[in-house]
Amino acid sequence: MPVHGNADVRAFFDLHAADYAEQHGHPARLLAERLALVRREARLAPDDVVLDVGCGHGHHLLALAPEIARGIGVDLSPAMIEVARARLAASPWGGRLRFEAGDAASLEGVVAADSIDLALCIGALEHMLDKRAALASVHRVLRAGGRFFCLTPSGDYVWYRTLAPLLGFATKHLSTDVFLTRDALTTLLARAGFDRIRTGPWTFIPRGDMPRSIARWLGGLDTLGRIAGLRALRGGLWVCASKA
Repeated sequence: MPVHGNADVRAFFDLHAADYAEQHGHPARLLAERLALVRREARLAPDDVVLDVGCGHGHHLLALAPEIARGIGVDLSPAMIEVARARLAASPWGGRLRFEAGDAASLEGVVAADSIDLALCIGALEHMLDKRAALASVHRVLRAGGRFFCLTPSGDYVWYRTLAPLLGFATKHLSTDVFLTRDALTTLLARAGFDRIRTGPWTFIPRGDMPRSIARWLGGLDTLGRIAGLRALRGGLWVCASKA
């Protein structure tokens, strides 16, 4: 979809909010894998106040609600927030979570400065038009020592860098999507004021964007990448950074 500004991004996710579904594998299994990474690498704690930037339907926060003190989900799409609020109303966590429509690049009026212990951004950074502003905004709302944890497709992935262009497969849902390399993302985080930046690969295969035969083949490459430590064969990039 061609994008000329935030209004186009908002319209895209508003359009798909009602029927938005996991495209890249079994939803419950992928959710469990992502949350395991959050618990392990972001060191989730019971007294954490957690912000989920680009929260979508709110599925990550709703799943983490029993393990945290409070949570705030923010998404550019009001329709996505409506779905998240409906899911929250049907859950036992109404007093612990809230969901608000807002732009990650400017969280003022939505999230107070120095109020968040852990900020999450899962599968959303690649769609954000002003990544520098979004990271600066997240840095502002974190408490000193607060953590930022992000899961995103890796710009170093052999599928995005070599195979998809060679085979003629489109890899972007929005014309402005950018899959950052590890070096590019760590540079952006450092410029936003973050330190203690750690990164690693995670299993992400964009199954919804390719035939099953290719997805199975990339799954084999992912296994090889895990065994041999070859990051280029792993589709996902995780990063955890702290506010000094």
